[in-house]
Amino acid sequence: MKRGLEGIEIGYFETGQIFEKAAYFNYFGDPDKETRRYAIAVFAVNLGNWYSGSLFPFLDATSDLEEFIKEFLEHHKQIEKDFPVLYEYIISFLISIEEENGGKYAFSTFDIDKQLLKRLKEEILVPQREYLHKHTPIKNFLNEIRVAPFFI
Repeated sequence: MKRGLEGIEIGYFETGQIFEKAAYFNYFGDPDKETRRYAIAVFAVNLGNWYSGSLFPFLDATSDLEEFIKEFLEHHKQIEKDFPVLYEYIISFLISIEEENGGKYAFSTFDIDKQLLKRLKEEILVPQREYLHKHTPIKNFLNEIRVAPFFI
């Protein structure tokens, strides 16, 4: 997981990180905090890539996106507590993607079960809307995922 994060410190979410195909969402509740950190970072980075215009992380199987969202729903309170900056970025990306890509002529949108999307909106996206206005600097995001910033 950590190897897949290489390069994000230079191009942020524009560089299209590539992670080995794995069920990272299975580790959102792992007892080891470092394992959780990197599994959640994969989700955040993939959402960041999508928000930046590259849907490739979720193109091959919508079930992966559904599984990421299911596990995020299951563990979001602990994620917010342990990794507040990661959480902020995930929430911001989810809200922005849903709003920008949810229109009639959208290039991409959440192609997931309607009940799951409804639950995501009701439990997280609507109540956590203020996260859109936080704007924590990217260096804090990089520090939280244990990647040294490239720019000072």
